[in-house]
Amino acid sequence: MYFVADVKEKECAQYNCKQCVLFCPEPNCLNFRASTNSAWVWYDRCKGCEICVYVCSDLLKRHCVEMVMVTPKATAKS
Repeated sequence: MYFVADVKEKECAQYNCKQCVLFCPEPNCLNFRASTNSAWVWYDRCKGCEICVYVCSDLLKRHCVEMVMVTPKATAKS
């Protein structure tokens, strides 16, 4: 089990700031979806660094990104 970022899309859509996307150090991990006007996370790419949470919650006081625990997918044995 490990932690990844998760975006509360309804709350994020209110701001349209894209700051978490700009500050994420992992390419294509945090992305912006214009149709919903909010950021989204590609969980398989997230390294759990929490920079997006720091930017959104601590710097901007918006609290739209949080860390959630996930379980790795089971791999098939050969």
